[in-house]
Amino acid sequence: MQTQVFFPFGIIILSSFSWFVFAYALSTSDSTKNFVIPSFVLGFLTLSLLFFLRRKRLSQSTEKPKKRDELVQNLFALEKFKEELISFNDPDQISDTISQFLASKIPADFVQVYTWDEREGQFRPRPFLESRDQKFSQLPSIPVFDPFLLWLSEREGIHIKENFLQFASPNHAKIAKQALDFFKETKSELVATLSIKSSLVGFILLGKHKEGKIYDIEEIEIILEILSVSLMSLSNSMIYQQLLNLTETLEAKVRERTKELEETQAHLVQSEKMASLGVMVAGIAHEINTPAAVINGAADNLDANLVFVLSHLGDITHLIQNPDFRSIYLDILFSFVKEDPAAKIDPKDKFKLKKETKFRFIQDGIPENNASDLSNFLIDHHLLHMQEELIRIWKTGGKETFEMLKNTLSLQRNIKNIKYAIRNIVRIVKALKYYSHLGQASYAVCDLHEGLENTLVIMQNQIKHGVEIERVYGSIPPVRCNIDELNQVWTNLITNAIHAMKKVEHPKLIISSKRIGEDYVLISFEDNGSGIPSEIKDKIWDPFFTTKDQGEGTGLGLGIVKGIIEKHKGRIEVESAPGRTLFMVYLPLVGPGDVPSIPKEIFREIRG
Repeated sequence: MQTQVFFPFGIIILSSFSWFVFAYALSTSDSTKNFVIPSFVLGFLTLSLLFFLRRKRLSQSTEKPKKRDELVQNLFALEKFKEELISFNDPDQISDTISQFLASKIPADFVQVYTWDEREGQFRPRPFLESRDQKFSQLPSIPVFDPFLLWLSEREGIHIKENFLQFASPNHAKIAKQALDFFKETKSELVATLSIKSSLVGFILLGKHKEGKIYDIEEIEIILEILSVSLMSLSNSMIYQQLLNLTETLEAKVRERTKELEETQAHLVQSEKMASLGVMVAGIAHEINTPAAVINGAADNLDANLVFVLSHLGDITHLIQNPDFRSIYLDILFSFVKEDPAAKIDPKDKFKLKKETKFRFIQDGIPENNASDLSNFLIDHHLLHMQEELIRIWKTGGKETFEMLKNTLSLQRNIKNIKYAIRNIVRIVKALKYYSHLGQASYAVCDLHEGLENTLVIMQNQIKHGVEIERVYGSIPPVRCNIDELNQVWTNLITNAIHAMKKVEHPKLIISSKRIGEDYVLISFEDNGSGIPSEIKDKIWDPFFTTKDQGEGTGLGLGIVKGIIEKHKGRIEVESAPGRTLFMVYLPLVGPGDVPSIPKEIFREIRG
């Protein structure tokens, strides 16, 4: 390299030296003196040229490394910018990065990126740089039908305001005016389009050059260098945002549909519950009418008893004055009121005892008809141990005294019947209220046994027709649940069992409960009905699937039952064979929000 550099200079030096020698030689000769001065001048010029070329060569040798270093730095910055840009998904972040990069490379008043906004239907400026002048902080959004934007969408590249000032022909005057209006409105001097197949995605605006000149070719090349990667990043981020918005919209719709489904399920539960209540209304009415009839009959009897006692009170006044008679009379009354359990008589022994007691009375001289009344009275009122006292009263006061005693005791019996009937009505109403759980639809700690018993009371009219209920209750703690919903579960499972046992000679339903480990309880319902055929066993949970006759069921029951149990984070399973069906309901002891769904391993552990 040094040889190449100094070789021309060596030739020039030798040439200059030759000219000086030649000039000196000529100067010694008179005939050549006129050539001396030109020769010296030529030599001087040659040396001057030598020094100029040498200095230029040295200057170039120092400038090349600087330009090379600057080029490397620019390339490194450009690659870093591209990598950073590709890593972003947010259009605002990408726009800021583009603006910052161009602002660091080009001395413009401002750099602004515009992108298409689907919601607003226009191109809007993305966030500004914090360091930018406040006068550029309120740039307008540009509508999609802006005529200059329509023109730009078909002409990709960079367009400078200065170029449109030179449009003088009539054909270009219109677009020139539209372009100048655009530059004026946006306070810009340059626009670079970001287009995909004539579809404008966005554009970059640059304000006035800070040096007051038109943007030069090197500055435009910087913009051109980043257009493709900027377009790719912005379009990808906009697609990502669209997908994100679509996902959010879909999630919102899913939440809305889920809410609608929950509301629909709640309506179905309520409808099924009302249907179940409708089936039980007749039974409940009968259960209430029966004690109501008892109360009505007892009230009539009380009226008749009081009339008889008051009308015959004078007949026994003189007898009451007799201390012995009064003592015996009161003993019989108090013995009846006290209800000694030891005096209770087994129903199957009553007929035999009545016959024996009647014979005893006849032997004591009491007429047969009266002996029959006396024996029935003693046995029915559980006063067999008072037969001696009754014989003495009969012999002392006769039939009128016996009738007085019988009506007096009937007062107590009718009052007892009324109280018993009222207790039955209260029991039914309480069970009905508990079953419906009016005003409480939230979760609370409840006794499952109480819920089962109240459900059985409500369904008593259906159960009592030959169905034997066997309770095998274990020791289980209260469970946090929605008792209203669980009552619906018990009702449905008991109703299904009753239907399954219609043709069974001795129907029997076993309801059992037990604790499973530390966290769960098991409530099971086992009947000896016809069983569930294996081909439909997996379909029983499907909505509207039913094996009942038309008008007997909607087929919603078991589907709703499963939904309620799963809502409580529990599980329901069924085992069935001809002559046996077992439904098993597993429930967590804590609330549904505090425990995960019951794992299948628990069932395997239970069954061994």
